[in-house]
Amino acid sequence: MGWNIFKKNDKEISLEERVNMALLKAKEDRRIAQKEIKDINNWAADAIIDTYSAFFPNAKLTYYRKQYAETALAEYESIKTKFSEKLELEIVEKCDNIVTGYLNQIQLRESKLKLYEKIELEYQKTKEKLKNAQKVEDRTNNMQEHEERLKSLDNDSSGISKAMTETYKLEDLKEDIEQKEEYLNQLEKLTNQFSDDSNFDNSLAFKDEIDKMINDMD
Repeated sequence: MGWNIFKKNDKEISLEERVNMALLKAKEDRRIAQKEIKDINNWAADAIIDTYSAFFPNAKLTYYRKQYAETALAEYESIKTKFSEKLELEIVEKCDNIVTGYLNQIQLRESKLKLYEKIELEYQKTKEKLKNAQKVEDRTNNMQEHEERLKSLDNDSSGISKAMTETYKLEDLKEDIEQKEEYLNQLEKLTNQFSDDSNFDNSLAFKDEIDKMINDMD
């Protein structure tokens, strides 16, 4: 099932509700991605410190460990160059694979952040357009009685033409919203497609697909 749900409790939901739901989802997904980036950074730092703990004085003490964790990932290459020859090759390679995997996951989430921010911005624009269109529609509805009276007097078709024009504007917005919902549907499909966390290459392939979506929205 796609994310795009047009009915709630067997009732058609409004365009405004659909926009608000999408905005909430984009904001929540952005918050989750930010937290995950922070967590993964910490895990990568932990892996480095655990592997090279013999070369970090007092690395088992929380106070010092937190200090080392702040720079461990940024300084990983220099740490590896300086100390890797003093450890078993298997341990060094395992740590390298883990850190690389974490870095790939961070890159993926950074691309997700860009996508969520872009989706949120686009929905904010649509929300403003919808708000303006609804104001026009309200004014049109308020004047409908007068237009009907005038039409009966002189058979003027301008009122009908104006009403149809505003309807078309709302239809355009509906299509715009449906297009944006399709991005969320596509993201859900990609998440399912690349859900195998055991394959480190998946994160980079997933990132490439998200980058394509971002470019497509430009």
